[in-house]
Amino acid sequence: MLFAITLLLEVTSTLAGVLEPMNYYQYTQYQAPISWEDITGKGLKQALGSCQQSFQWQRWNCPSQDFVQKNSKPEEKTPNREDVYVAAISMAAIVHTLTKDCANGVIAGCGCTENALNVPCAHEPSKALEQFVKQFGTGSGATAHNRRVVGALLERSLEQECRCKQPGPVQGNCQEEECVAVLKPFESIAQDLLQMYDDAIQLDSASSNLKIMWENIPLDSLVFMQDSPNYCEHDSRGLWKGTRGRQCSKDGSGSLEERLSCQQLCRVCGYRVRSQHLRSERRCNCKLVWGFRLQCDVCVQLEKQYSCY
Repeated sequence: MLFAITLLLEVTSTLAGVLEPMNYYQYTQYQAPISWEDITGKGLKQALGSCQQSFQWQRWNCPSQDFVQKNSKPEEKTPNREDVYVAAISMAAIVHTLTKDCANGVIAGCGCTENALNVPCAHEPSKALEQFVKQFGTGSGATAHNRRVVGALLERSLEQECRCKQPGPVQGNCQEEECVAVLKPFESIAQDLLQMYDDAIQLDSASSNLKIMWENIPLDSLVFMQDSPNYCEHDSRGLWKGTRGRQCSKDGSGSLEERLSCQQLCRVCGYRVRSQHLRSERRCNCKLVWGFRLQCDVCVQLEKQYSCY
């Protein structure tokens, strides 16, 4: 009996040690230094997916090769509108990723200002922006201005996220809430950048414009320096394929860009719209036979598709 009691006390003591809240030293053992390769990889993947979704029905549809090339070439002194957009959404995605990883406590040296063990931890994009500048620099000219624009957008993209700290006596009520500032979902920030792309200001490289005080240009306006290429045509370097052969849509329930896509991708570029029916088969009318075997019919579906030729 004494042995059983002693054993029970030892087990209880062990469990208490396991369940004891993690101290700061233990917490930091699970953190890792910033890996810019990891942060940049995750950020650019998110940026590319968002870019291709946003430009799906436009002449420049954010092809992967062009996106990668724009991110890998040296700083462009006279960027066009698409150069500026790719740089902006890439920076936003990288800083957004870094901010969230810091708040989640997986990166050493960043996170909550007062205490790394704060739960929940507020998002601090200003700190992530400082790290971004240390790694990639501030840039110059249009690049420097556009980086300030993206930084300002992220800093004003915070919203309050609250959770119940102390439940009330009545189920569903809360006596005390705990709120922290968190970044909006990246999709929301990407929409703001897409609007900035549409409203971007073009400057030229004339000597008079080189004297512009960049500080006087609003921090909600992206700027670019030269006209875009003719995306109707195939690029000789293979960065984009042009609009010949591109699929367009006449779906009346889609977005405005989708509804106008056949006009913008085909007719404006000098091509005609070709329609064809594609035959596809799918399983349908499925039901369980004898309670365990799935039996389905094969249904043939004809889908009308449009493309430029």
